[in-house]
Amino acid sequence: MSKRDLYEVLGVSRQATPEEIKKAHRKLVRQFHPDANKNNPKAEEKFKEVQEAYDVLSDDAKRQSYNQFGHAGVGMDPGGPGGRPGGGPGPGPNADPYDFMRRGGARTQSWNAGPNVSVEDFDFGGGGSNNFADVFQQFFGGRARGRGAGRGETRERPRPQAPRGEDIEYPLTLTFAQAARGMTFPLQIQRAGKIETIDIKIPAGVKDGSRVRIKGHGQQSPSQPGDLFIMIKVLPHPYFKREDNDVILDVPLSIYEALLGTKLEVPTLDGPVTLTIPPGTSGGAKLRIRGRGVERGSEKGDQFVVVHIILPKTKLDPEDVEMVRKLQSKWPVNARADVHW
Repeated sequence: MSKRDLYEVLGVSRQATPEEIKKAHRKLVRQFHPDANKNNPKAEEKFKEVQEAYDVLSDDAKRQSYNQFGHAGVGMDPGGPGGRPGGGPGPGPNADPYDFMRRGGARTQSWNAGPNVSVEDFDFGGGGSNNFADVFQQFFGGRARGRGAGRGETRERPRPQAPRGEDIEYPLTLTFAQAARGMTFPLQIQRAGKIETIDIKIPAGVKDGSRVRIKGHGQQSPSQPGDLFIMIKVLPHPYFKREDNDVILDVPLSIYEALLGTKLEVPTLDGPVTLTIPPGTSGGAKLRIRGRGVERGSEKGDQFVVVHIILPKTKLDPEDVEMVRKLQSKWPVNARADVHW
């Protein structure tokens, strides 16, 4: 069975920019990730196909080789002239002495025409050098005679390191309670063509938009692997709100409960508790329940119950009005005493 065109796999044009390719890859990874498609046996195959396409099209040299030779150009030995198959002996079956330039940001023109490198593209440890031996050393490693060294004397030049592995981003949606208390969950990721399952610990107190970094669990590299970033989205709660590490709960009270006081059961993140409402509680009052807020490191916030007073939905008859006026006369309230307008 012939392989699909890699641009078709990602759903982008052949003129797509690196950013468009990356954006398309992220979208398809979310769509076909095995965790989200446990009942779809073809999802993992699609997931691998997307990863393989991205591995080629996100690398400038591999993409150029693919554009020229199609699937036959993927993974070819660039040892011959212009990287063409059968172009003559090169540095070795797997060696590419110019690979660090293409991956490390060195300026090149056409790869087929050979690297167009200026000395300023490299750090020689001493502000640059025009010594051809130094440039040769950067290409092929080993020992080179340095300026100022005596006859027969050599000095070591650091070998160029392979690029760091690419980071992986994984979106994760949490409930309000999961974000407040933290959680551990198994995550399947694809690295080096294999599906791996790792346990991810989300610390308590993460907020919407947070990134949790799992060091060394990105794409592999001979020098240093990339990192895995868990992108957090926290769903809103139907009645809890968060302010820093505190949890806010609005509670309606009848005017009678506010005047006379009462006890009522209110929800918290750790289960219901009984709250005492003192007599004469005003609307807007905040009653604290200690230690029932959001955990964050060694700290733990509180829960605040905000009182909202509800009046009877009826028209008072003359007898009721007289009763209220007597209360007003006996217990006058200056409701705007603290208002400065």
